Amino acid sequence: MIKKILFVLGLALISQLIASCVDCHCTSPQTIYFTSKGTSLKNLDSSLPLPKVTSAGTIASTNYGIQIQLLTEQITLKKQQISWGLIQSAYACSCMEDDYIPKEEFSSLKIFSNNDFDDAHPKGTDLSLYFKAKSNDTTISLADYLKSFKDFKFIPPIIFYEGIFLQVPPKSGKKHRFRVSITLSDGRILESETTEVELT
Repeated sequence: MIKKILFVLGLALISQLIASCVDCHCTSPQTIYFTSKGTSLKNLDSSLPLPKVTSAGTIASTNYGIQIQLLTEQITLKKQQISWGLIQSAYACSCMEDDYIPKEEFSSLKIFSNNDFDDAHPKGTDLSLYFKAKSNDTTISLADYLKSFKDFKFIPPIIFYEGIFLQVPPKSGKKHRFRVSITLSDGRILESETTEVELT
């Protein structure tokens, strides 16, 4: 009886090993260390099902967003060690993704307009409280968004790729060029500006 149980367990073990050795053509995962060198900004319009980069000169203020792209430079690259073990066949072809580790943390993010926004926010006043970051299916304040990344070791260079979106329409003027200023933990400030957009 014990031999039969051992035989069945042995067959299960062999089948797991065979299933886990399927060639998925995965490349070895890498740990990429990078530094942020600058930013590039693009206007977004969320009137479509997914926010789209646009060069339109007029966007409804309820749909306006900014996509922030980090311009990075790779510092070092390290291949991760692959640990062999028993895995379920359902996960046999799940390739591991690369890990991105930034040299600097993001201390703050501020947004300014080249024109008066409302009575409380004249030209050059920080408007970051008027924007929220898109994260999957929700939006959160920029401060909370940045804070959420401090708990993670791995941060992709596309941290702001989903966009930050205006929550309050302008009252003093319609045309704006927004300047985004990101302060890094090493004291450097990365700044860039959007093209002019009329917010209706």
